[in-house]
Amino acid sequence: MYLDKGKSAQSGKIAFRSVKVALGVALLFGVGSTAMAQNMVVRSTGPSASSYPAGKKMANDAKVTLKAQDQVTILTKSGTRVLKGPGTYSLAQGSGSASSATGRLSSFINNRGSSRARTGAVRSAVSTAVVTPSNPNLWFLDVTKGGKFCVADADALVLWRPDYTGSATASIVEPSDGNVTEIAWRKGSALKAWPKAVLPVTDGANYRLLGSSVSQSVEVKFVVLQNPPTDLDDAASVLIENGCESQLDLLVETVNANSGGAPDQG
Repeated sequence: MYLDKGKSAQSGKIAFRSVKVALGVALLFGVGSTAMAQNMVVRSTGPSASSYPAGKKMANDAKVTLKAQDQVTILTKSGTRVLKGPGTYSLAQGSGSASSATGRLSSFINNRGSSRARTGAVRSAVSTAVVTPSNPNLWFLDVTKGGKFCVADADALVLWRPDYTGSATASIVEPSDGNVTEIAWRKGSALKAWPKAVLPVTDGANYRLLGSSVSQSVEVKFVVLQNPPTDLDDAASVLIENGCESQLDLLVETVNANSGGAPDQG
């Protein structure tokens, strides 16, 4: 049997597009899923924590059943919801549409660094004033926070200090050989570029930080991301998967500050 070549080629293109669409649906929804998960657990404590682990995704029509002492924080399209047990909650209630506050989080997630930061190994006077503003960028390394730190751009890592009213220094110690590199902030400056010329930002690298205005040092371990997230859902997933707890805390706090929602309590 002979087929018209033009029709055969067109049919092939349509079939190929269909396969691509089907693959995309499978990746987004998951095999066997009937709707895209639009809610993600970012924090979970209490007796039901194992049923709602961090990173778990749920559709808008899902129900969450909690026991006494349970507390689950869920990232939604319109902000966060904090559910407290005992009680059963429908995620469809109060889900709403994406708010303007969520839109304002774009620069918080997508801004990889700052051209205003300057690199240098110098010494300066100790700061005496203490203030506690919030870290303005998900990818700024807070010198007071330890643990794993997800790096979105290894060439533009920026150090951030909460106390910026006075001049200050920070010591960066290499645990392997004990070498110390010092950086300094001018009075009124909160940002400083990581001294990558002498301290490479590589995946798995460990450094100990001690700021002149903090009481104790912290140790950080870099997780260099190959594909940095560009939206709220991806950012939460990446931070959870890589164990970057301080950044996840910051993300949740920032979303909460923008949404202003009260906890749902049974």
